[in-house]
Amino acid sequence: MAGWKDILMDMIRLTDEVKRLDELTEKLSDRTVEIDKRVVRLETMVEMSQKQLPGK
Repeated sequence: MAGWKDILMDMIRLTDEVKRLDELTEKLSDRTVEIDKRVVRLETMVEMSQKQLPGK
C-alpha cells in the first residue's frame, strides 16, 4: 500500500498536469475565437460579393 509521501507526490504531479492542461485549453480557446472571427469575416465578404453580382 502506498504511503502518505507517495500519495502526496501523486497529488503534486496531478496538480501540475491539471495546470498544464488548463493552459493548453486556454490557448485552444483563444485560437478558436480567432478562427471564428476569421470565418465571420469571410462569410461577410462572400455575402457582399454575392449581392454585387448582376442579376441578383
